[in-house]
Amino acid sequence: MAGTQEQTFIPNDVYDVIKAAAEKLEGLAAYDKYAQDGNREFWDKMKKTDEECVRTLMGELDRFAKDGKLTFH
Repeated sequence: MAGTQEQTFIPNDVYDVIKAAAEKLEGLAAYDKYAQDGNREFWDKMKKTDEECVRTLMGELDRFAKDGKLTFH
């Protein structure tokens, strides 16, 4: 159904941030491997950018925690 969102035990905005952080962390784990194949400068730049994204996402999770949104419903 178009426009329907999956129901989870946590608010959708919290889920979205957790999911985005997990995906960025998976990418970070792969960048060192990719850099071994060549173009280390490029992969180091990508890693630095994604590390900053993860910091921002973790800050948002911290804000959710302070606002009481990380409770299990």
